[in-house]
Amino acid sequence: MKVYFFVTGNLAAETLLIAADELKSKCPDLEVELLTDGILPTLSHDLVSSSMKPHDVEKEIGLNKGDIVITGMMWPGDKERKIFREAKESQAKSVVLLQDISGDANKFMYQGTLHLPDHICVSDTLTYENLLNIGVPKNKVVTLGSLYLDNLFKEIKQEDYYNKNKKVGYLTVPNLSDFKNWGSFYGYSEVGVGEDLIELGERLNMDLIIRKHPKEHNSDKYDYLDSSSIKCEVTSHKDASIIDFISSCDVVVSTYSTTLIIAKKMGKKVISYQPTRNNAFRGDVYNRLGIPVTKSKEELYSHILASNFQESKCDLDSVIFNYNHSGEKFSSFIDELRY
Repeated sequence: MKVYFFVTGNLAAETLLIAADELKSKCPDLEVELLTDGILPTLSHDLVSSSMKPHDVEKEIGLNKGDIVITGMMWPGDKERKIFREAKESQAKSVVLLQDISGDANKFMYQGTLHLPDHICVSDTLTYENLLNIGVPKNKVVTLGSLYLDNLFKEIKQEDYYNKNKKVGYLTVPNLSDFKNWGSFYGYSEVGVGEDLIELGERLNMDLIIRKHPKEHNSDKYDYLDSSSIKCEVTSHKDASIIDFISSCDVVVSTYSTTLIIAKKMGKKVISYQPTRNNAFRGDVYNRLGIPVTKSKEELYSHILASNFQESKCDLDSVIFNYNHSGEKFSSFIDELRY
């Protein structure tokens, strides 16, 4: 039998690579092959060309009975659904690593019907609840934990990253694209959030540094943002590691980026800003982790000024399954699945 990883996206791709390395380390007898459609904005060309085999998503992988195929789950999900179908027809097993915090269960819904793999590995309690609420059978959901966060947090020591740079870091998310996928408009846009942060930066005398989401790498939509009194810099994920970016900021703001959790773990002042009348996306997660969710400029302004941000701890155990042990859980799960 053989284990295939279909690698695409950004966070999903990085997670799949971590999973593949973990599996190779813990189960060296397994034959592992990495396939990709080439849509990998956060990975270097050299890494991709040296470790992955190009895969035409219009064609079948060539699965055999007993094989295991592991994917992420990206909107709109058509590539993954094809893989699920091939696995079922070939009597192979399909596994999704759904590693978003409070992941969107609707990714598995197409034309009113659930299209599911054999197993969905989730990182947190809210993703688990989201899947059950949409009708995913409980026996399909594996409470794995976050391979990505566990791997990243190995490098983080909170005390190393606290400083006073008088700088607000804005981690963008392509909100309008997400709203289109979700079928509902939340009343704000990623560029509008940037405009609000420019205004608040001027009032606070704090510079603004924007880190574009990997999906926005080639976009110039933030380039017009400017100020006569503070510095506004637009950067991409290729300019610095996420750790270096966060460490350079005094305050980190995003709408609902997973990296808010990373910044919180690093001891930064972290704020979710979602100027909407709707329920805030991932609001439950942020509340559990002590990350304030603000819905107006004035509320955001007050939280940036607040001095007590270090009082609440980032209690990841209350949200993330198997915190610091997801790697062992994953390799053990796949090892059991092959028999």
